[in-house]
Amino acid sequence: METVRAVLGVAEDIRLGLVLERAGRREHRLSGTVCSLAAVEGARLGRLGEALLAAEHARHEEYGRLADLARGCGRAEVLKGAALERLYPQGVLRSSRDVDLLMPDEDALWRAVAAVAASRPVDEARVSMIESPGRRDWAVALNWPSPESDLDHPYAVEFFTAAFVGDHATVPVRPGRPDDPLLAGLLLIAEELFQQPPRGRDLVDTALLLAALPEAERGALRRAARDWSLAPELHQLAERVCGVPRLSTPAARWVAAELADEAERERARRAAVASAPGGGTKVRYGLFLGEALRGVPARVEESPGLTVLRCPVGGFLLVDDLLVPQELAEAALARYPEAVLPD
Repeated sequence: METVRAVLGVAEDIRLGLVLERAGRREHRLSGTVCSLAAVEGARLGRLGEALLAAEHARHEEYGRLADLARGCGRAEVLKGAALERLYPQGVLRSSRDVDLLMPDEDALWRAVAAVAASRPVDEARVSMIESPGRRDWAVALNWPSPESDLDHPYAVEFFTAAFVGDHATVPVRPGRPDDPLLAGLLLIAEELFQQPPRGRDLVDTALLLAALPEAERGALRRAARDWSLAPELHQLAERVCGVPRLSTPAARWVAAELADEAERERARRAAVASAPGGGTKVRYGLFLGEALRGVPARVEESPGLTVLRCPVGGFLLVDDLLVPQELAEAALARYPEAVLPD
């Protein structure tokens, strides 16, 4: 708990309830870890603490079942999640609001989406199509109410056909992932920095992964950082970890020192790519058009100025910007009279 307090920036004399409040914030995502640490270290849980811990365990168990369900639809791999939790101390949970699953191809992804939609009370779906030279990838997120309480966060599963989709500009989609789970875990945490700054949970995860990485594998980490174009993000993570004395390890200090030059080279490469014309990745976001446009198997329908996806969770107008022009929405309704637009 002292380590978590240090990550959160909370003094040792601050009451545990306030530590939990800070841990649950978006920039940390450590509430499950705090609850389980409190139980392991013998804090007085009471009815509230026991209920919170039970809800965390129920969520972890359900996410394990969802992973098993997806594996019945294709070779599904859990991204981070349970793979990282094995590095946590006995009895300590890794906080997780959702489970991320990598599917081998889009057919397997849509089969898994259909299986979850048929077996869980899914009430929200988000879809993105990611187009890059020579390939098309998907990201699909499904949410539904927590069975534990209406006050709990929704349950969520996210499916991907690529674990590394880059920044959509200077870092491309990179299929595959390292076979070594420690290297893969570090790269996946680094990849998330394209979407958001490192959270408290990211620092804990990074510290545990680096501590578990054998010294002989440090050279492999340097190569992976270069091959997956993630040296700046890995360097940033290591520096942040080293900024928390209780997390700093020889491996973290090595990465902070040894990846500085590699990070600078990658930033220079990105700057050169950003100034060059053409290329890049195109992301199309899904605007929900209702369940009437449901399609199995999934298919993309192209017409002049209009791209619509029919999939197991409904129909989606695929757009380049989250701000959809009125004329495009009206064109979708004219082309698909059975469609509906969200309020």
